[in-house]
Amino acid sequence: MSVKSVQQNHFQMNLQFSEKQAIQFCYPETEPVWENLSEPVLIELILDYENEPSCATSALYALSQKNHLKAVELAKWLLTEENSDEWLKKSATSIRF
Repeated sequence: MSVKSVQQNHFQMNLQFSEKQAIQFCYPETEPVWENLSEPVLIELILDYENEPSCATSALYALSQKNHLKAVELAKWLLTEENSDEWLKKSATSIRF
Protein backbone atom coordinates (compact mmCIF):
# COMPACT_ATOMS: atom_id res chain seq x y z
CA MET A 1 0.00 0.00 0.00
CA SER A 2 1.44 3.35 -0.96
CA VAL A 3 1.69 6.38 1.31
CA LYS A 4 -0.80 8.18 -0.91
CA SER A 5 -3.48 5.49 -0.51
CA VAL A 6 -2.92 5.40 3.27
CA GLN A 7 -3.42 9.18 3.36
CA GLN A 8 -6.57 8.93 1.25
CA ASN A 9 -7.99 6.21 3.51
CA HIS A 10 -7.12 8.26 6.56
CA PHE A 11 -9.00 11.31 5.26
CA GLN A 12 -12.00 9.22 4.28
CA MET A 13 -12.60 7.99 7.82
CA ASN A 14 -16.15 8.43 8.91
CA LEU A 15 -16.19 10.00 12.36
CA GLN A 16 -19.46 9.62 14.19
CA PHE A 17 -20.44 11.90 17.03
CA SER A 18 -23.52 12.07 19.18
CA GLU A 19 -25.50 15.28 18.78
CA LYS A 20 -24.05 16.56 22.07
CA GLN A 21 -20.49 15.79 20.98
CA ALA A 22 -20.98 17.41 17.59
CA ILE A 23 -22.29 20.59 19.22
CA GLN A 24 -19.37 20.70 21.66
CA PHE A 25 -16.87 19.99 18.90
CA CYS A 26 -18.13 22.80 16.66
CA TYR A 27 -18.92 25.32 19.41
CA PRO A 28 -18.41 28.31 19.44
CA GLU A 29 -17.48 28.61 15.75
CA THR A 30 -20.82 27.06 14.84
CA GLU A 31 -23.56 27.69 17.33
CA PRO A 32 -26.75 25.62 17.23
CA VAL A 33 -30.22 27.09 17.27
CA TRP A 34 -30.64 26.45 20.98
CA GLU A 35 -34.45 26.56 21.03
CA ASN A 36 -34.55 23.80 18.40
CA LEU A 37 -32.51 21.35 20.46
CA SER A 38 -34.36 18.62 22.33
CA GLU A 39 -34.52 18.71 26.10
CA PRO A 40 -32.43 15.51 26.46
CA VAL A 41 -29.60 17.02 24.39
CA LEU A 42 -29.71 20.25 26.39
CA ILE A 43 -29.55 18.25 29.62
CA GLU A 44 -26.57 16.24 28.32
CA LEU A 45 -24.75 19.46 27.45
CA ILE A 46 -25.34 20.83 30.94
CA LEU A 47 -24.24 17.62 32.68
CA ASP A 48 -21.06 17.61 30.61
CA TYR A 49 -20.25 21.23 31.51
CA GLU A 50 -16.59 20.49 32.21
CA ASN A 51 -15.91 19.81 28.50
CA GLU A 52 -17.52 23.03 27.27
CA PRO A 53 -18.72 25.39 30.04
CA SER A 54 -19.92 28.11 27.65
CA CYS A 55 -22.00 25.56 25.78
CA ALA A 56 -23.49 24.35 29.07
CA THR A 57 -24.37 27.94 29.99
CA SER A 58 -26.30 28.42 26.75
CA ALA A 59 -27.95 25.01 27.15
CA LEU A 60 -29.09 25.86 30.69
CA TYR A 61 -30.62 29.11 29.49
CA ALA A 62 -32.36 27.33 26.57
CA LEU A 63 -33.72 24.63 28.89
CA SER A 64 -35.09 27.26 31.26
CA GLN A 65 -36.75 29.08 28.34
CA LYS A 66 -38.63 25.85 27.63
CA ASN A 67 -39.87 25.94 31.26
CA HIS A 68 -38.42 22.48 31.81
CA LEU A 69 -38.47 21.46 35.49
CA LYS A 70 -35.00 19.95 35.17
CA ALA A 71 -33.57 23.46 34.57
CA VAL A 72 -34.13 24.41 38.22
CA GLU A 73 -32.69 21.11 39.47
CA LEU A 74 -29.60 21.45 37.26
CA ALA A 75 -29.12 25.11 38.20
CA LYS A 76 -29.08 24.19 41.89
CA TRP A 77 -26.67 21.34 41.15
CA LEU A 78 -24.31 23.61 39.19
CA LEU A 79 -24.18 26.06 42.08
CA THR A 80 -22.81 23.29 44.31
CA GLU A 81 -20.35 21.93 41.75
CA GLU A 82 -16.77 22.75 42.61
CA ASN A 83 -15.62 22.72 38.96
CA SER A 84 -18.34 24.89 37.44
CA ASP A 85 -16.90 28.26 36.46
CA GLU A 86 -18.09 31.67 37.60
CA TRP A 87 -20.08 32.36 34.39
CA LEU A 88 -21.92 29.07 34.59
CA LYS A 89 -22.73 29.68 38.25
CA LYS A 90 -23.88 33.20 37.45
CA SER A 91 -26.15 31.77 34.77
CA ALA A 92 -27.46 29.20 37.24
CA THR A 93 -28.41 31.95 39.72
CA SER A 94 -30.55 33.59 37.03
CA ILE A 95 -32.82 30.51 36.81
CA ARG A 96 -36.03 31.05 38.76
CA PHE A 97 -36.23 28.64 41.70
